[in-house]
Amino acid sequence: MKEKFLKTIAKYSMLSPGDSVLIAVSGGKDSVALLHLLNEIKDEFELKLTAVHINHSIRGKEALRDEAFVGNLCEKLGVDFECETFDVPEIAAERGLSLEECGRELRYEAFDSFGCDKIATAHTLSDSTETMLFNLARGSGVKGLCGIPPVRGNIIRPLIECTSEEVLEFLSENDFSFVCDSTNESKEYARNLIRLSVIPELKKINPAFEKNISNTISILKEQSDFLKKSALEQKRIAGTDAGKLLSLEDALRHEVIRLICAEKIAVVPEYKHILAIDECLKTGSQVQINSGAIVRVRSGKLEFVNKKYDSEYFFQITPGEFKLPIGTLKAEVINCEQFENLKSERFYFILDYDKITHNLFCRNKKEGDRFYDGKRKLSKSLKKYLNEIALEPEKRSAFPVFIMGGEVIGTLGSNASEELAPDKNSKRIFFIHLCEE
Repeated sequence: MKEKFLKTIAKYSMLSPGDSVLIAVSGGKDSVALLHLLNEIKDEFELKLTAVHINHSIRGKEALRDEAFVGNLCEKLGVDFECETFDVPEIAAERGLSLEECGRELRYEAFDSFGCDKIATAHTLSDSTETMLFNLARGSGVKGLCGIPPVRGNIIRPLIECTSEEVLEFLSENDFSFVCDSTNESKEYARNLIRLSVIPELKKINPAFEKNISNTISILKEQSDFLKKSALEQKRIAGTDAGKLLSLEDALRHEVIRLICAEKIAVVPEYKHILAIDECLKTGSQVQINSGAIVRVRSGKLEFVNKKYDSEYFFQITPGEFKLPIGTLKAEVINCEQFENLKSERFYFILDYDKITHNLFCRNKKEGDRFYDGKRKLSKSLKKYLNEIALEPEKRSAFPVFIMGGEVIGTLGSNASEELAPDKNSKRIFFIHLCEE
């Protein structure tokens, strides 16, 4: 197995001389094998190793046993040892996650905090097979069927081409001990069910099942990489132009849509939403996808509108800060000299603080809003004003207007009436400005 381990490291350029490597060590068979193997090559690669164990506070005395086992093993091997403890059940409830999801999040948050060059995890080909089958069961595209990637950022998986059976054989041959996590035998967890029940049945059909899955994953990865490379090029050419996107083959267009969504709203959409967006391109309609964003076609372009801008607000303005959907509104009482240094800002509204006779309120834009611009001495519709300043269309419903005595007295970028505007005798200016997102 060591030969396969070394070939995997070389194949994916996982290590460089002098790397500091964090090894995720649970104490189970896979992580113990990884610890021993990396320790064996540390001098050759000039590696600085740190083993990190995470106690999830789920298994009581068994978890303490695992922690002690890993600590003793690291001491025996002369490897630096660190342990982090999290109350996963409590944090999972706070975050609204399953124990599995929360545990994974916390592990990688902890790993990142150590600042090592590489994070080595003990995922094997068997784990990758489980992931592939899990994704297949819940529905997935080519990328999801590629299993666990050998390298993701600074995370490396040197055992990703080794099976669990090969790991056990390696440990047995070298008389290396390990601990067993009792939760790995519970079929309440989906991945355990796949490992304990599904894969053994598939091996009855073909004993070489895992080897064949490895070949399949390699083929799918090649196809996925090629599709992504082609989609990136087409995204550069087509952008969000509906006509150009529709000229692409279906598979390529769907991948471009996936990439555009990831860029515009930082979300990878579900396949059903990709198909819905595809329909929007053809019909000019709109759809809400899993992030809550609205995707639509306007003027021949694919647009993304964040629904958070549609939320209504109404509050009294006093000196302080107020969170709006489009940024933070700040209200300050300043003198005229201070204002001279601030008036270059894009969005602000000023009043003579001593002329304010009623409570001042702020709300978001409503249909039909108009305001009087004291400097230009004219009334203007807010809709026309927002068009003139070229504010992004999705943000317009969240743009603030200011109310006094039940009347709109202005908006950001407008000028107050003579009765409220600062003049040469003003001593205090009420400076309201927007710090955009």
